[in-house]
Amino acid sequence: MPGAIAGALKQRSQFKSREQEVLLGLRTATARALEPWEKFLKTSADLTPNQYNVLRILRGSHPSRLACGEIADRMISRDPDITRLVDRLSARGLVDRVRSARDRRVVEVGVTPKGRAVLRGLDVHAERMPRALLGGLGPRKLMQLAALLEQVLREMGTYP
Repeated sequence: MPGAIAGALKQRSQFKSREQEVLLGLRTATARALEPWEKFLKTSADLTPNQYNVLRILRGSHPSRLACGEIADRMISRDPDITRLVDRLSARGLVDRVRSARDRRVVEVGVTPKGRAVLRGLDVHAERMPRALLGGLGPRKLMQLAALLEQVLREMGTYP
């Protein structure tokens, strides 16, 4: 009988290694967990997850502004084109940009009152969603999972 990961992937053969099975399990779980959030963001706020993440990062630094490179460093999911994300958010009035007083070549980005209002409207859902998806694990298993993820992030190897 196949395990949950093989079943989710409709895979009949054995995984080549336990590492492959776990990595595919992480990817599958992440995709399945984020899909409802992505749909919710699109329908309720017309945002992508990365746009939401930029707004969340800027709110966390508010009233300070951040350069695009600083935003990129704080992203959960790396996006090579932060400038384009910021352009789209700026066109909607959710962020604004100013030239840095220290270095005129640098553009600093800040969240606008409209952007903060959009985030406030999403906050209750951002708090409910993890509980809805993972709350069934219970406190003990959640602590174990959090500890394992911490260890994975600390000890993860590299690949070319």
